Amino acid sequence: MFDVMIYAALATIVCVVFYSVLGKQTGFGGTPDEKVDPVAFGMEDVNKKPEPEAGPDPEIERLGLSAITRLDPSFSIANFMNGATAAYSMILEAYAGGDRDMLKDLLTPETFEIYDEAITAREKAGQTQVTDLGRLRKASIKSARTEGSVAHIRVLYEADLTSALRDSGGNVVQGDPDVLSSVSEVWEYERDLKGKDLNWRLAEVEPSEGDDMKADPSPDTTV
Repeated sequence: MFDVMIYAALATIVCVVFYSVLGKQTGFGGTPDEKVDPVAFGMEDVNKKPEPEAGPDPEIERLGLSAITRLDPSFSIANFMNGATAAYSMILEAYAGGDRDMLKDLLTPETFEIYDEAITAREKAGQTQVTDLGRLRKASIKSARTEGSVAHIRVLYEADLTSALRDSGGNVVQGDPDVLSSVSEVWEYERDLKGKDLNWRLAEVEPSEGDDMKADPSPDTTV
């Protein structure tokens, strides 16, 4: 009787060992008879044809971004444009609200001085600015270049927005807070690709084209 119990115990152990081995394969959705892709286990598939090397991205070449991607291989047009789209509304809002701390984080020092002077002049006149971005119709890279390790990317924005100045009594003295105007502007961002600061900052704002806004929602930095 004792021998029978020993044999039974040994048989149970053998079954458990076999199940642990086979169960690992069936547990991944396959069966012992299925053909397994050797690549899935880190082995080279000798029958697999090598994939052709990817050529240069035509869009990167067209926009002049090649030099930027060489200096920063991690650069992504999609990621950059996500940031540039967010920055547009943030800068408009910060300028209208006189938020100098926010502007310091988003502008180059030279551009911040221009915005700071405009905000100071507005404050001395006892005026406040109200800007409302109704719709950003378009945001696209217009061109790019590098100067040493500093990258420059120009972005075209086309938007519908309102902008007006009010005096200390709340009366509108310039612009119209209720009328949407079409604005087409080119903003240039820059970043030192070899520096520690990973943020792109607004460096230039070209004069608007085709808009008739009297209360400028973003000061121009170029003539």
